[in-house]
Amino acid sequence: MMATAVRAKDLFVEEARSVTISEAMHRLPLGPLRAVSVTGEHVGPCPVCGGRDRFQVNPTKNAWLCRGAAQGKDAIGLAAHVLGLDLARASDFLEACAAVSGRPVPDGHEEDPTEAAARAERLAARRRENEAKAAKRDRDANIYRERQQQLARGKWLNAQPEGLHSIYLARRLDRYARDLPVTPFLRTSMVETYWHGEDERDPRGVPVELFTGPAMVAPFVLPSGEIVGCHLTWIDLTRRPKFRPVLRDPKTPRGEALPTKKMRGTKKGGMIPLIGFYELDGLILPDPHRTRFVSGEGIENTIAAALGDGVRADTIYAAAGDLGNLAGPADPASRITHPTLKKPNRNGVPRAVFVKGAVPKPDQSPADAMQVPPWITEILLVADGDSEQVSTVSDMQRAKTRLQSGGALVDVAWPPEGMDFADILALTPHGH
Repeated sequence: MMATAVRAKDLFVEEARSVTISEAMHRLPLGPLRAVSVTGEHVGPCPVCGGRDRFQVNPTKNAWLCRGAAQGKDAIGLAAHVLGLDLARASDFLEACAAVSGRPVPDGHEEDPTEAAARAERLAARRRENEAKAAKRDRDANIYRERQQQLARGKWLNAQPEGLHSIYLARRLDRYARDLPVTPFLRTSMVETYWHGEDERDPRGVPVELFTGPAMVAPFVLPSGEIVGCHLTWIDLTRRPKFRPVLRDPKTPRGEALPTKKMRGTKKGGMIPLIGFYELDGLILPDPHRTRFVSGEGIENTIAAALGDGVRADTIYAAAGDLGNLAGPADPASRITHPTLKKPNRNGVPRAVFVKGAVPKPDQSPADAMQVPPWITEILLVADGDSEQVSTVSDMQRAKTRLQSGGALVDVAWPPEGMDFADILALTPHGH
């Protein structure tokens, strides 16, 4: 064999690295995911840690996300996640490469130089093609993002400043509406459609109208005050204790429950302004005289914390929208093994489930997670006690570490397990 011969295993790995998520999806056990025509994502329960919609695969962006554990932008990482493989182990890494390429792991022998050169050229051509496709995806994604931000701004602007959202919050928190703090940027859309899935009878992929009813509409704003998205919470005042409709996926055998909250436009890097903001020239800005900041994942929980806090005049109250935007991305090296959850791999062998660690991703962009005003000196993060405990603890610690790097004093408030602060407030007699 000539010295220029190339190891078959090296080319095997190179080939696997060139496989896109779109190409690998049909080769991986991703489970029952539903296509979202508006975003191009495939969403559903995580094959590893379950949930309802915590798992997202976006072939258009060549990205995937499990809100309970990890995220990535390559097919090999996706394969490792769903198959319970540890990419730090050579054998697991090669198994993930085999899963995405659809070829068995070679025995490591060297290939004939002529065959190796031809194969290397095919891989180079494939990489060039993928790079061109990625550049087009980025251009299309920028156009799409700007369009969605415009639609989200319009949705909030067209909603009613006075409406059912005040009654909803009062009932959700078991208070009279007059006892609630003023939240001037929350609004009501009386006729808001919940789109879910696509009409299989229509080849155009027309979305299905699952439900139409009133919804609370809140804006997402960047630190600059620009409105870049909106948060929707559907309302049903007849349904206790959450006062939200029961929505079910008709395409699942048991009618799987669907979330009653959705987000439009951009959320990452932004916040939902609740108390301590003012409007100026179309921007929603935080009050520069307030040096304390309180934030939780959801609107109801953050308002409950504000009530428990006495709605302090020195404090800005804002919601992050979800835990990922509050905590920010994690350093992949910091991931931890879940102490109890296991997931069998494709051979039926139980493997550990990994959870995103408490260490923030180094050199992350401000657009990766909610930012606080630079003059803030004290931050209180409001945790939910009804989320999965191990991942939530890790996420909240990561949020604390991320935010205190700016010099502020950061603390985390925890409700009893299985509850959130809105639940506690609803059980507390008025005046206490």
